[in-house]
Amino acid sequence: MGTNDDIPTLVVLVLGDSSVGKTSFVHMVCHDQPLSSPPPVTVGCHIEIKLYERRDRHQNPNLYFIEFHDVGGSVQHKNSRSSMFYDEFSGIILVSDLTSRQSYDNLKEWLYEVIRYRSQQKLPKDFTPEILQNFDVPILLIHTKFDESNGTSLLNSSKSASSDLASTSSLLPNYNRKSSLANLFNCDEIFVNCYSNKRFSVDTHNVAKLNSFFEKMIKKVSIEHTEPIQKYDWFASENHYIH
Repeated sequence: MGTNDDIPTLVVLVLGDSSVGKTSFVHMVCHDQPLSSPPPVTVGCHIEIKLYERRDRHQNPNLYFIEFHDVGGSVQHKNSRSSMFYDEFSGIILVSDLTSRQSYDNLKEWLYEVIRYRSQQKLPKDFTPEILQNFDVPILLIHTKFDESNGTSLLNSSKSASSDLASTSSLLPNYNRKSSLANLFNCDEIFVNCYSNKRFSVDTHNVAKLNSFFEKMIKKVSIEHTEPIQKYDWFASENHYIH
């Protein structure tokens, strides 16, 4: 693809614990095919770009570059990654691993890490639902390793099956209900196997959810006239490292 200065770029933060499948998911979205083998652990930030064409071709602009900032999940870089990667973005994708309940529970902390950095006022140490009231950035949840778990591992971590059934059952990938975090964040969620694009092929329900997420970003940026959409020349995928 050649350089085109007229195509605006929207940045998406891709956040989640290390090794949950962020890089594999981003690769599948940007290249329309899964990776053949697990990628190396991301150190710093890995960037990939997808050219997104809106369904309504009469909308202007009709084309957008979606720039995915796949941020490394290492705990060692928690203090440094905020100032390096959390300044400019239009949406957030939070990624968890269906075989790890902890990675799912940690998504609140990942989101709160961004909110704390961007907030101009002092916030409580721990996440509370009230903090989301003034946070209007589009969010999408991605749950990987669907083929390995089918969602059942999220139920197995329950201490009391009888008392926790009502709350934990909502974590299952059922089209008729959302997980507790999807309800809390008021967002869509997608269950995928990052080594197969069967659940992410053209015109699937999952692709529709991803496109809806992109449209929410475009709508929000279009409303905000204070800061124009960034425009960049297209460039190949690259890594930014924290030293």
